[in-house]
This record gives sequence, C-alpha cells and structure tokens, in this order.
Amino acid sequence: MKLETAKSLLLIILIGTSLVLTFGMWNYQAEYRPLNDVESIDEVDLGGEEQEISDLVKPNDVVFKMNGEFSSYKEPEDSMQFFEDIRQWELTDIQRNDLEEDTESGAEVEIIFPTEVPLSLFDTILNVDSTLTNNTNFYVDRFSIELQEEEEVLHVQFVSADREEVVEGTIYSRTSYDELLSIFGELTEDEYEEKQLLTDAARDIYIPKEKKALTSYTYTFDSIEAVDIRNIMFSNPNVVSVSETAPGSIMYRTDNRQLNIAGYGMRFIDVAERNTEQVDNSVLQQSLNNINAHRGFTGDYRLEGFTEDSIAYRMYQFEYPVVNNSYMDLSTIYQEWQNDQLSKYNRSLVSLNTVVNTSEKELRSGEEIMNSIQQNENTADIQDVQIAYRLTIETDDNGDYVLLEPNWYQKVNNSWSVVPEPNTNTQQNLEGGS
Repeated sequence: MKLETAKSLLLIILIGTSLVLTFGMWNYQAEYRPLNDVESIDEVDLGGEEQEISDLVKPNDVVFKMNGEFSSYKEPEDSMQFFEDIRQWELTDIQRNDLEEDTESGAEVEIIFPTEVPLSLFDTILNVDSTLTNNTNFYVDRFSIELQEEEEVLHVQFVSADREEVVEGTIYSRTSYDELLSIFGELTEDEYEEKQLLTDAARDIYIPKEKKALTSYTYTFDSIEAVDIRNIMFSNPNVVSVSETAPGSIMYRTDNRQLNIAGYGMRFIDVAERNTEQVDNSVLQQSLNNINAHRGFTGDYRLEGFTEDSIAYRMYQFEYPVVNNSYMDLSTIYQEWQNDQLSKYNRSLVSLNTVVNTSEKELRSGEEIMNSIQQNENTADIQDVQIAYRLTIETDDNGDYVLLEPNWYQKVNNSWSVVPEPNTNTQQNLEGGS
C-alpha cells in the first residue's frame, strides 16, 4: 500500500471515530440533576399552596356569651364556617377610644386567636370600610361582637392587649343582626356545647364541660427530597459540601450556611453578615413571601406566634392544632429574620397523604381538665388550653406512617405539653415523637 493511501485511510478512520464520539456526547443523559442548571433549580418547589394572611390568621375558638354562661359549637368546622360568614359583614364607623370600666353585656360572641396580632392585619381579614393601619402598636388576641337590641345593630370591639384602649365599630346590616340573634336562640340545641371559664390564667380560656371522643388517624405520607431543600436554600449548589453526620442525617454547608436534614425535618442557619438597614415589611410579610416563593405551605398551617424578628406557624388537621415536640419539630414551620435576610428556617418535611387506619379515643372531660390545671401552681402562666393531635412517626414492615392521636394540651412559655393527670409532675407529661 502506498504511503499516501495509508495516510488517507488513517485520516478517514480518525474522522469517523471523532464523529461517533461527538454523537455519543450529544445523546448522553446524566443520571443525576446537574448542579449548574440554574433554571431547573429556580423551578424547585415543595408542592404546597400559596397562602395569604387571611389563610394563616384564623381563630382557634368562638365563644357565645349570654347571662354569664358560655357556649360554643361542638364541631370546630362549624366555628370556622361562622368566622367565614362574619368576615363578610361590613364593619363601619371605626374609632379608637380609651377603654372604660367593663360593663355587663347582654349577648356577645368572642372570636379568639392563638396569639396577639397587630390590629392592622384585620384590614385583610375582615370587611372594613376604612383602614386600621393607623392603629400602630395596637395588638389584640380576640375581638367581640355584641347584640345591641334597641338599635338592632352589632357593636364590635377590639380591646388592646394592655387593656388600656379599644377600637370600636358598628355592623349595621339587619341580615347580620338577625343571623347572630338566631344563634343565641339556638344555644341549647345539640350542635352547641356548654363551656366554662378558666380563671387566673394568662388570658381568658374557655373549656368544654363534657367529655369528647375523637378519632385517631394513621396516615401514609410524602417526605420532601433532601436535594430539593438543598436547591432552595443554596443559590449555588455547586459550592455546597455534603456529609452524612449520622445514619439518615445529611449536612449541607458553605462558609456561611448550614442545612441539617434528619428524621423528616430540617434546620437551616445562615450566619452571614447582615444588612443593617431597616426594611418596611413586617416579619409576617417577609416570611409569607419567602415560603410562598417555594410553595412551602404543604398542609394547613396557621400563625402560632411571632416577634419582631421570628415567626412560627403550626400545622392543623380537622381544625385542631398538631403537636410534635421532637428535636426536629414535625408540626411547625419556624423562621428568624434579620432585616430582609433569612437567618433561621426550621420545618417539617412531612406532607400527609392517605388514611390507612382509625380508632376512637375518649378524652378527659372539661371538669377533669379544669381540676388538673387548678391543682398545679403554674395556672397564671397558661397561655392556652386546647385539644390537639400529637404527631408521631410509626414504623412497621411496610414502612413509616404518621399517627395523629388526640389529647388535651396546655401552652406554657410558648411550649405545648399534655395537661397532666391530677397530682402528677407536668414535666413527666411532655410529649415527644420522632
């Protein structure tokens, strides 16, 4: 074979090999998510629903008060439907006054929230004909609607948390007046229950007198993928180091940020130097914008409490709060903010799916709960008493499940624990779960 012919043949082979390799590279698809695919990272979300303030700020009790007696709907779903109804009633003639000495009211309904909130939030929660945002530094944890029979109107009061001032308004709708009047004529019917006032607590708390039987539920559940959380919490996952700190526990970190995922929960912290300029948005609005951006409300979450730089949302199921006091709290979403920057983010990665088992549980009566609480010395520190579902992770041969079991809980120092049995140490009743 001539030398020139051999060179030509070798060149053809090299060109052909190059074409095959190039074609293979074009058609190769990696079996992992590319870290530098910024578009795919931006599209990551947790699959929840975007929420508004009115979705998150809801009452946990509605109490009808007449002639020194207290009543509520037996079913919390009915209380929530009543609240949705009164949200449509137009509130007018709003004015701020000094609070006068309490006077006896004939018939009124009190709508009670889990925590104090700025009065300005009710601009978006209720139907008001003028803004409430001018009432700065005015916080309330409830408001009342009183029947005024002579004028046949409804008188609304928001009493400040320090009980020094009151914002008042009027609902002139005759239809609304008749609707509330009708309810007060039905309080002896089966859909209502009698309540008693827990005195000497941090605030007025109303507890049903009779026993309740509620259902315990076992659920399958979905768990949010660790890689999705990583891609939300780190703008450039290429520079994130990863390690397994314990079996089933993953740690992602950069110089400033750290994300720990374990036991179906996450804890995130960012220690970067902060912007010192104050921002206009409240922590509630900052948090709402942040969580909505990655569709992080993966269940029915409601405002539990907040300060100037921190906020907590609690999971609810069947209109009852859910409690889980494990290290990775699976019943709450918690954030801390420093000006406009997120510095802490702890949350559950559990999303309930399908009910696979149920059982009935009879709870202690309200009388027993009152007696148990009044035997203890911390009554003045009690912020709330509620029936709540304890969330725990159960395991069998088929995998992990969520168990929701009802019980009576009390809130002390912003922490929920089971109402103790008579003459037992409260600390022994702290509920855990993993």
